[in-house]
Amino acid sequence: MTLATLGTRSESGPPDSADLGLAIEALRCIAGYRLLFDSLSFQLPPGRWLRLTGPNGAGKSTLLRALAGLGRPAAGEIRWNGALRQPGSAEWHSVMLYQGHAAGWKDTFSARDNLALQRALDSGLQPDEGSSEIDELLERCGLQSRTRLSFAHLSAGQRHRLSLARLASTKRRLWLLDEPTTALDGAGQALFGRLLSEHLTGGGCAIIATHLPIACDRVAAELDLGTRRGTAPSGQR
Repeated sequence: MTLATLGTRSESGPPDSADLGLAIEALRCIAGYRLLFDSLSFQLPPGRWLRLTGPNGAGKSTLLRALAGLGRPAAGEIRWNGALRQPGSAEWHSVMLYQGHAAGWKDTFSARDNLALQRALDSGLQPDEGSSEIDELLERCGLQSRTRLSFAHLSAGQRHRLSLARLASTKRRLWLLDEPTTALDGAGQALFGRLLSEHLTGGGCAIIATHLPIACDRVAAELDLGTRRGTAPSGQR
């Protein structure tokens, strides 16, 4: 796998070690006896995002789970701001937000109670804190008429909108997202693009596995695990 340099800071002088973002070095992942990818290396500085593509089975979800600490890579290192990531550490989980195909919502909880619980887990708040902010988040994501409906009775698109509400509420710097716009209508996809733009403008970064276009005002770097080649964009907006 070739080295993908996804961006550099424009300031003169060496970068601040506290603001390096994500660095992957010589990562190898295996599924059973099958090698998915090897020697995968790239850097993702603050304010940038990476679109992860490739055919089914190329290792997109495996890579995201390995970065999140939910799977163990066969080799390689993962660093955040120069420090080696320690899987399972509270510090790493305070930085990283992972959303996969199984979002972890509770079927019997209402949309509002699910979001309150998730915000508590993400930020350390009590579930009953910030109730007005929870209502504002649900309204922004188009769920104001579904706040009391149980998660089990939400449509697929509404469930994904609830995940958008979580993204809108989190302060975590690194997003690891697996097909976040699946089942969203045009308005939902546009909302995700705005949330991503706000996240990047605030100094966050993101790796997103998707084949769908994302209306973000920042150019994505591309990493196709099917061809095992990473390319950097020609410019940065």
